[in-house]
This record gives sequence, structure tokens and C-alpha cells, in this order.
Amino acid sequence: MDISALIGDWSKGRSIIGRALLVVLLCFLGMRLAIRPDSWTPFSPLDLVIHEVGHPLFSFFGEWMHYAGGTILQHLVPVFAMIALLKQGEYFAIPFCGAWFSVNMYAAATYIADTRSQVLPLVTLGTGDEPAEVRFTDWEYLLDRIPGLSIEYDTNVALAVRIIAFIIMWSSIGFGCWMLWIMYKAGNSPVQNGAGSED
Repeated sequence: MDISALIGDWSKGRSIIGRALLVVLLCFLGMRLAIRPDSWTPFSPLDLVIHEVGHPLFSFFGEWMHYAGGTILQHLVPVFAMIALLKQGEYFAIPFCGAWFSVNMYAAATYIADTRSQVLPLVTLGTGDEPAEVRFTDWEYLLDRIPGLSIEYDTNVALAVRIIAFIIMWSSIGFGCWMLWIMYKAGNSPVQNGAGSED
């Protein structure tokens, strides 16, 4: 069975209107980040918590992984969320979690670009009333330890990450639009109120 037939079968009895609204919201988010890549997003508070948890979680694998762990976990969680939702039969997890992954890439790019200037506020985990002592920012440490790079490349690396984030964001939105079209062609009405309908 090809993917369009799979999506068509999956979409039967499902409401298209909520998913269409989600795609519209993702379009606004994609446009906002394309214009202002450092913009706040509704994902920002959750992503900040995930990022900070990633540091101690990955610190068991050494110093490099401690510094990289925040960024790694921040990007793994949308992937895990997509896998979990797909296992539950929610194929719209692909555009949603793809966009979420892109948002994290935009956020990472913002901090990469700040490596030398360091004008962004630091958020660190600490004990009691004292914040943890910071010897390096994440990307100050990482860029100087990735072969072929250094902190002098911070803005170049950030630009490359933003380009990839832009591609992933609009690919996810495009996939979501395609899914809506398949749902429409499969005969879904904008709102399914039948007894056997699913969200």
C-alpha cells in the first residue's frame, strides 16, 4: 500500500478541521521564525526545561556529552514524541513533531550565534540559592572541540543550522498540507460528528 492510500484509510472518520487549524498555526510559526529566528515560541518554556535536564542526564557519558546533552535531548524529545504518537496511530505527529524539531534547531542556532558575544541570559541548574558555576557556555565549549571548527565560526554554523531548520519546518508544513488534501479527497467532511468518529 502506498503512503497516500495509507493516509486515506487512516483519515476516514477523523476530523479534518482541527488538523487544518494546526497547519495554519504552524504556518504562522514558520513565517515568524523565518523573519525573526530568535523569536519566542509556545514550545520555548518546555524546551528550556528539557534542555536543562539534558545536561545532568548526559553528564554520565563525559564532559563533552555534558555540554552537548542539553541540545541533544532538546532534539530527541520531538523524535520520541513522534514515535509515540505514530504507535498510537496519529500520523499528524509527523508534521507537528517535525515543526517542533525545527523550532529547537532555530533555538540552538540562536545560542550558537551568541557564542562570542554572550549577550543572551544564561539559565543553569544549581543548588539552593546559588546558580551552578559556568566555565563555558555550551557552544563555546563544543565549537572549540569539534574538528575543523572554533568559536570564530559561531555565526556561520548558526546560519547553516537556521537554513536546515527552515527546510525542516516548511517540509513538515508541506507534508501536513498534503495530508489534509488526502483527507479531503478521502471524503472527510470538515467536522465528523458521527457515532464512530475519532479525533
